[in-house]
Amino acid sequence: MKKLFILICACVFLGSCKKDILDITPTDRISETAIWTDAVLPQLFINAQYNALQSGFQDHIQYFGGEAFIQADEGGYQTIGRGALTPTNVDNLSATFNYWNTAYSTIRNFNIFFEKIKEVPVSDDLKAKMTGEVKFLRAFVYAKLIWNYGGVPIVEKVYNISETLTGLKRNTYDECVTYILKDLNDAIAALPAQQTGENQGRASADAARALKSRLLLYYASPLINTGNDKTRWQAASDAAWDVIKTNRYSLYNDFHGLFTGDANNEAIFSRFYSTDVSHNVGYFSAPPGSGGLGQRDPTQNLMDAFEMTNGVIPVINGIRNPDPANTYNEQDPFANRDPRFYATALYNGAPYKGRVIQPYAGGLDGVGNDATRTGYYLYKFINSDLPVSATTPYTYAWHFLRLAEIYLNYAEAQYNLGNEAEARAYINKVRARDGVKMPAITESGMALFDRIVHERQVELALEGHRYYDVRRWKIASDTEAKPLQGLTVTRNTNGTFTYNRVNIFARTWKDAFYFLPISFNNVQSSGGSLAQNDGY
Repeated sequence: MKKLFILICACVFLGSCKKDILDITPTDRISETAIWTDAVLPQLFINAQYNALQSGFQDHIQYFGGEAFIQADEGGYQTIGRGALTPTNVDNLSATFNYWNTAYSTIRNFNIFFEKIKEVPVSDDLKAKMTGEVKFLRAFVYAKLIWNYGGVPIVEKVYNISETLTGLKRNTYDECVTYILKDLNDAIAALPAQQTGENQGRASADAARALKSRLLLYYASPLINTGNDKTRWQAASDAAWDVIKTNRYSLYNDFHGLFTGDANNEAIFSRFYSTDVSHNVGYFSAPPGSGGLGQRDPTQNLMDAFEMTNGVIPVINGIRNPDPANTYNEQDPFANRDPRFYATALYNGAPYKGRVIQPYAGGLDGVGNDATRTGYYLYKFINSDLPVSATTPYTYAWHFLRLAEIYLNYAEAQYNLGNEAEARAYINKVRARDGVKMPAITESGMALFDRIVHERQVELALEGHRYYDVRRWKIASDTEAKPLQGLTVTRNTNGTFTYNRVNIFARTWKDAFYFLPISFNNVQSSGGSLAQNDGY
């Protein structure tokens, strides 16, 4: 086993089968008794729980964040964009996004583990490490729950499959954060700082520190921290610094290679894959002219955010920035852009696998049902050295937590504590990495906050942050009400090209959408004790 790969079906381990296997002695799966009286099976049980941490190769959060577009209503993401989300149709969203049922099935497994771990015939030291690992996983699952729904029920009882949830109530957001923090602090105390060798991919103390940084940043943000309590910003700053000060991580200098290779020293916590358990992003998202399905096409809204090489933002709200230093040319829109632009998207004329991208009518990438509506194809996460095929096992890792995010978390917290010079310094560390080398930012006041917003949009593009960022900052009423745009490419008879910006999807915003609704079925199963989110 090279790294931690998820090879065990969760159905084997209690929680995803229709039958309550606690009530039987099965002949076709491992029994509950066998798991907890064996020295090896409990770790395999833990391995299976990592499946609940869906990577961005599985999740469609890029669609929900407006960073990517696909014509099909993949995962139900257009339901939110159209302003049509309700408690009765929320279950139509992908289960990786509408996370409630996935999370609570996994939490049931965590609770079984905590009930049974004392019985396991292993050393106390190993029990402590296993417990720390599960506490990290539980913290991750609860964190995603509160980011999606607000305060949720903290459940420590092992419910049988046949039991009703009548009377189940939601804990407050504050109570959930306190609960998650305890798990993370316990994990930090129990786990090694980093995992190496065969254990790479398992929870570590540094992974817990990094998740704590994100948790506390969200907790300090305006959506939750309505009174702008500075102690929350200080806690967020301290948590980010606890990662930074270890000096165990560094920014990776190949921005595209950061996402298409093996482990690297910027990644703090990653999901690893193998030829047996692989992902398919290289097939589903590669351009159709090379045999891909062309999904997750970056929107013009996202690509507008990538600066010119002189640091000027070229287009703001769909309109060319009037700054005299802006060298952006609407008919040569891909020239002289932030190097991260070229590492994120494939565009007309971009080199790819020995040819150039042709997203126009009659071009290799502009025909058929898979042709892009945005004018772009995904390049971030696409390893062009690998074949484009449904049978190719793509095995490079998904990075849940990496150092650049922690730098930006720290910068944002420092800004909100009034330490603008420190905030600029850490934003500029991200911008100055080899292979990017963008000019240092110099802004102050609200202009500096705008730069923080902008830098996260560019640096963390398509990694699952944007959806949550615009909500926690409470700017979604502006950003999410704008139509998604694309770029129509026309090849002229003389071989030149004309580019026209077009609206491809109109969006409607409702303030209820700061959180997802709890499904009608789940509210009913509680006997009405689960309070619905406001606006639904």
